[in-house]
Amino acid sequence: MQVAVILAAAAIVLGWAVPPPAAAPPDHRPNIVLILSDDQTYDSLPHDPPVMPFLQAAMRDPKDHWVWFPNAFVNTPLCCPSRASILTGRYSHHTGVRRNRDGIRLDEGDTLAMWLHDAGYTTALFGKYLNRYPFDAAPYVPPGWDRWGGKIQGSGATVYYNYAVSRQGFPVAYDRGPADYSTDVFAQMAVDFIGTAPTDHPFFLMLAPTGPHSPWVPAPRDNGSWTGSVPEPPSVNERAVSDKPAWIRGLPTLRPTDLAEVRTDHRLEYETLASVDDAVRSVMEALRARGQLGDTVIVYLSDNGYSYGEHRWITKSCPYEECIRTPFLVRMPGTEARTDERLVSSVDVAPTIADIAGVDPAEPV
Repeated sequence: MQVAVILAAAAIVLGWAVPPPAAAPPDHRPNIVLILSDDQTYDSLPHDPPVMPFLQAAMRDPKDHWVWFPNAFVNTPLCCPSRASILTGRYSHHTGVRRNRDGIRLDEGDTLAMWLHDAGYTTALFGKYLNRYPFDAAPYVPPGWDRWGGKIQGSGATVYYNYAVSRQGFPVAYDRGPADYSTDVFAQMAVDFIGTAPTDHPFFLMLAPTGPHSPWVPAPRDNGSWTGSVPEPPSVNERAVSDKPAWIRGLPTLRPTDLAEVRTDHRLEYETLASVDDAVRSVMEALRARGQLGDTVIVYLSDNGYSYGEHRWITKSCPYEECIRTPFLVRMPGTEARTDERLVSSVDVAPTIADIAGVDPAEPV
């Protein structure tokens, strides 16, 4: 004890000191934000007049850094399989998620979240994860996610109101008040995350609102806001289908009441997308307020499209462009704003983000 005290005193007197640990080099990898809408038609972005005015103005601003990919497609036009492919870079016959009830089959230990988390990114998801989450189990946080606000699967009546969210594995219920509108709730979670995320290393944020999924309930502020027309191409209620496959030839033509209903639903989709546009604006403003917009890559797409009567088909899951095409935008700081006509796919998202982050996926993509 006496020797230790004497040595400590000598160190003070003589200026001996243990050198501090070397400071970690600054991490200059970009933040990455993935915004995934739900069942958004590709005709909605771009559109004249604009359905999403904020995002459309940004993507057309030559001084901004948005790259628009007009030839973007999803591989399995159904929510859960498409989301599994977006998270892994693998087709549905490799993920095992072929139907909406197959989310439990996804290997959650080998996803984009895991790759980035293990590489030092802070990861967060707010919104819709996989259909049927938490798969008849107690709410949980899937591996790889540091911050978690995943919507608990419910009926169609819970898409925008009367739903529950797993906040770090603990269920939180939301009601029918104006402040409970799900797109706004998830957008605010994303904004709060951006404001509190660590600044000494990058983050990966996935914002996945349920809009504009059916039953197409706009935010109260947007109800009745769309006064323009909706597209009605010649394929709507197509009469001459002799050149189409048997399953199309077997569909009945749509009645006038059916056509009126799909027009109303399409208009409501546009009104529901207004809050998604607000969510994009909120995220970008939060990044700008924290001085990180110039250090963040933003990817925007939908999990699949939707057919409003084209080829007599109403819903998704069809092999036609209405179901398989998606709006697809990437904001890459330092990149010149442009349109890129090359073919891209939702299965490209995960490996592209991994490449931007300097990460090698754990499994082949």
